[in-house]
Amino acid sequence: MSASGPNPLGFLPLHPLEFRILMILGEQASHGYAIVQEIEAREKDLPTIYPGNLYRRIRDLRSKGLIADTDPPEGEDRDPRRRYFQVTDLGGEVVQAEAERLRNLVLEAQSHGLLSGA
Repeated sequence: MSASGPNPLGFLPLHPLEFRILMILGEQASHGYAIVQEIEAREKDLPTIYPGNLYRRIRDLRSKGLIADTDPPEGEDRDPRRRYFQVTDLGGEVVQAEAERLRNLVLEAQSHGLLSGA
C-alpha cells in the first residue's frame, strides 16, 4: 500500500472489465484492440466487448490514475492511430488488492460448500 498516495482499497470493487484491463496491462503496455483480443483469447464465453464500453473503462481508469498513456512496447510499430496504455504503480496496487478481495470471496464460498469439487 502506498504510504502517501490514495488507499488502493478505496477503488474497490472494480468492474470485471476494468479488472481484466488492469491484469493485461500489468503484463505489457497495449492498445485497446489488443486488450480486447487478449481478453477474448483468455475467456471464450464472455459477451462481446463493445468499443464504447472498453474505451469508457479505459477513460475511467486513466482519470483515476490507474493507467497512463505510454509508448508502444519494444518491437511494435508506432501506429499514430493507436494509443498505448500501461498500469501505474497505483493501478498495480489496486489490481492486486482486487485479486486478494476476489480470492477471499472464493475462499468464503468454498467454506460454505458453494463450490463443487472443493
